[in-house]
Amino acid sequence: MTVRIQPQHMHWQVGRYKELLRSGPGGLGRGRIWVPEAEGEQHNMILDNFYDNLIPSSGILGPSRYAAVGTGSVAPDPTQTILQNEVARSDLLPSGEVNGAIYISPGVYDIKRVVEFTEAQVGNRNLTEWGFSPSSTSGGSLMTRELFRDANGNPVVITPASDQRLRLIYKYRVTLGPTTPQAVTVNINGLGLRTAKFVVVRGANCSSSVSIAGIHFGGTSPFGDLLVAQAAATASTELWLALTSQAAPLTYSQGSYIAGVSNVGVTYDPPVGRSRRWRRLFGTDAANITIVSAILSFCNFGRIDAFATVNLVFDTGQEFTKTNLYKLLVGDWTLTWGP
Repeated sequence: MTVRIQPQHMHWQVGRYKELLRSGPGGLGRGRIWVPEAEGEQHNMILDNFYDNLIPSSGILGPSRYAAVGTGSVAPDPTQTILQNEVARSDLLPSGEVNGAIYISPGVYDIKRVVEFTEAQVGNRNLTEWGFSPSSTSGGSLMTRELFRDANGNPVVITPASDQRLRLIYKYRVTLGPTTPQAVTVNINGLGLRTAKFVVVRGANCSSSVSIAGIHFGGTSPFGDLLVAQAAATASTELWLALTSQAAPLTYSQGSYIAGVSNVGVTYDPPVGRSRRWRRLFGTDAANITIVSAILSFCNFGRIDAFATVNLVFDTGQEFTKTNLYKLLVGDWTLTWGP
């Protein structure tokens, strides 16, 4: 399974809420509407710190939970981990906005964050730099750092008035794969080499609902491939393995599942740098079937079905049978991350 983080985009707005009068069957009503009064768009770089923290703790979704702004002017560099002079940090989600994962195409998602800074945080401050972080604590763990820039890429100073707010709308792209079946060889100690197909499919989140790093995924929402990658990186107990005598889907699709199989958890090793390994040992009393598929999925309870997401399917004639005379170790998977 591969995961890529691709070019990212930030849209900043300085503005204020204005009162809005509405009329309807119930009469007049009052509300507030956000009115941008200055704004800009720009790209930015991912810092090395993002890759260093992805596997131990933050995963793909966590690094962007909080936004930070400051008054430093040093040019961005991949080795940086903090703002030069941070003055405020926030995860305030404006009313009516949503943090989320946006499906683009097979295996491709945009992670979107909308964060607002209040008048008390940024009013009358000369802001020059910004970043995003997995931590609410000031002064560390940035995934990205950049200067505020104009349309020509030149650094600019953003100075909200005392009654203005600052809103940062940030997106970065995650690409998962392979989304078409790839021929692989599986080495089974004691049996030898077997051929199979491997694919990542959209699958589903087989829980009633789950929130990760401030992003909500509804019940059976079709983000299984993204959630499996997040779970594997952070050693989550929500990563499940199923072995089955049925052939798992080999096409990228939404909500496909296999009934009548039991999901089990996996055992993780401590991370070593940007790498982590995990496995599952089946005893003599478990998985005594003809094994056609091995499936990874994301769940928050042990269902008796597998929402097929990361699928290894043995070719016809390459299946094997486990009996109660044997144990079976499935692993070691190794997840390694690099820029």
